[in-house]
Amino acid sequence: MAKILFVSDVHIGIRYSYRVDLRTGISERTLDFVKALARVVDYAIKEQIDVFVICGDLFDRVTIGPTLLRIVRERIWQPLIAAEIPIILIGGNHDSPQIIEKGSPFGEVSLIPNSIAVRTPQKHEFTVHSTGERIGFVLLPYMTATQAVTYVETIMGEQIDREVQMIRSQELFKETIKKYVTSLDTETKIIVGHFYVHGSKIGVIPYPDRIHHEFVMKKDMLPLDEIDLAVFGHIHTTQTLYEGKVLVPGSLERVDFGEINEEKGFYAYETESKNLKFISSSPRKMIKKYIEVQEETQNPTEFILEQIPLNIENTILRIKIKIPSHLKEQVLLRRILPFLEQKTYHFELVWDTSEEVTEFVLPDLELNPLALFSDFVSERYGNYPHQKELRERGLEILDVILSKVEDEK
Repeated sequence: MAKILFVSDVHIGIRYSYRVDLRTGISERTLDFVKALARVVDYAIKEQIDVFVICGDLFDRVTIGPTLLRIVRERIWQPLIAAEIPIILIGGNHDSPQIIEKGSPFGEVSLIPNSIAVRTPQKHEFTVHSTGERIGFVLLPYMTATQAVTYVETIMGEQIDREVQMIRSQELFKETIKKYVTSLDTETKIIVGHFYVHGSKIGVIPYPDRIHHEFVMKKDMLPLDEIDLAVFGHIHTTQTLYEGKVLVPGSLERVDFGEINEEKGFYAYETESKNLKFISSSPRKMIKKYIEVQEETQNPTEFILEQIPLNIENTILRIKIKIPSHLKEQVLLRRILPFLEQKTYHFELVWDTSEEVTEFVLPDLELNPLALFSDFVSERYGNYPHQKELRERGLEILDVILSKVEDEK
């Protein structure tokens, strides 16, 4: 029996403007993400995990400073090397330059014994040192829709007509995945990728049928009857799909307030029993609070203090205060700010002194700016007679711009 650990979307290197160490230029909050992965490494060592799989977006961007890379090396790679736990790491949309010739911050993983860092689709067969069990992986690092078409065209040696590019590239990817799976000469077969899987829930967006600019991995592209498990990074919401055959570990830490109520963690899988276990990563708690100060409030400072939630120790707290402008002038910040500084890990105060409620509220988090724009049009221009045309034209323009940005990475 082999034990395999799956973790995804760690996003080490994400920048925060608060609690910054002036010596290193790194925020303590940024180090939260390293610490979260270090706890996963501790678990892997304690439980004698046989393979440590990172399903993309280990880093939040392609340019990571040497100090942070050193911290990752000391806290993550060196303990795994000492425990002789091999690593499989695939590129995500955040940490893989779209031009393959460019280097990536996770490239040094390929120097670790019996480990592999992958930026192009391929298969990998692995022999468990302790048991001799053979495990086969089909590895599918991230590609945009445009890159997927280009990849398929390169393999085919011909161009795909624009009208059928997505459908045809999905068909050919399906064939490629099938060939890889069939060619694996192993007892266990697992697909690992970094794509949006059709049917996945994305935070506050319930099961979108399509995400613009994304290459969608459809159910029929995965030979689920021939594999033991398919594990996909990219979506931050933990979930299982298709009778438990497709696993989405989700992100390891709460990246922002859009993930405020989401459970975070990683999965351990046993090949013999096929037991799948979710382990919480104990992410830092986030709290949002809305406080409305009425016109007749006699002491706005005391009222605000009374409304602050309990149990805010070491949390990231965001408070939005709706208050008449003349009452805001009476608020004694010297009483509120020290209290929040002492209690919380970090806090944000947002003041709203507008006389009329004309606020437009967007969902807290969107993985894709195109989906965000679509929601914006729906909310702001819900009664506009040409809303559909406005959305379609806007999405078309954004899609072109995003394609250029991806190509320039």
